[in-house]
Amino acid sequence: MIILFVTFLASLSLFAANEKANVLFIAVDDLNDWLGCHQTHQGTKTPNIDRLAECGVVFTNAHCQTALCGPSRDRMITGLPPSTTAIYDQLDNSQLDFLAPGREPPH
Repeated sequence: MIILFVTFLASLSLFAANEKANVLFIAVDDLNDWLGCHQTHQGTKTPNIDRLAECGVVFTNAHCQTALCGPSRDRMITGLPPSTTAIYDQLDNSQLDFLAPGREPPH
């Protein structure tokens, strides 16, 4: 997901400073490659995403920092890798206190 996001940001730099980009970024947890537009799993039916894919760009080589949705979401939101945030597993709300302003992540 992160490489997808970085590629997205890099593509924005191709636009002139006075032009506004028309961009829709969609990140979906736990969907893997089960999309009709990827044609990887016979019988997968995702008609709305498939129609959207026909009108835009489909990334087929995306990667995530970890194989769990919690650390991957954290990476997308904060831009910090698990080695910095120490989030390697799913967390509950009581474990997120360090995200408050002025607090440091655990080491």
